[in-house]
Amino acid sequence: MATNREIMAQFLRFINTGDAALGCPIIDEHVVFHAPTSPQPMHGFESYMAVLAMMRSAMPDIQWKIEEDISEGNRIFVRYTMEGTQMHPLMGMPATGKRICVTAMNVYEIANGKIIREHGLPDMFTLLVQLGAIQPPGQA
Repeated sequence: MATNREIMAQFLRFINTGDAALGCPIIDEHVVFHAPTSPQPMHGFESYMAVLAMMRSAMPDIQWKIEEDISEGNRIFVRYTMEGTQMHPLMGMPATGKRICVTAMNVYEIANGKIIREHGLPDMFTLLVQLGAIQPPGQA
């Protein structure tokens, strides 16, 4: 059975390419994931693919890099750096052509070699500042 870190290495290849064939073997079809794009948890591999497609369509060059991870039992915490250029609309914001570099901190639960739960927390504040959607505190 693959280790948590091996699963996350495959997961990184999956999100950096958007290739469903890389994700299917390591993401449970009934995965539950929490993301800031939805007030309620999302379910299923197809929903996961839809969120990934939304990100990749807005920033075709988006790439994630694992900066650190902590693995214990059936859970792994991963701190990513996410970089890309917003070339198309994103969550209602028109394309800016701006480059982003933000942190995301995610917790995954793994069972039988597959991700069954993800709780993702990207730094949306920094993302919005870098895209010019909001002003950072102290700047007017």
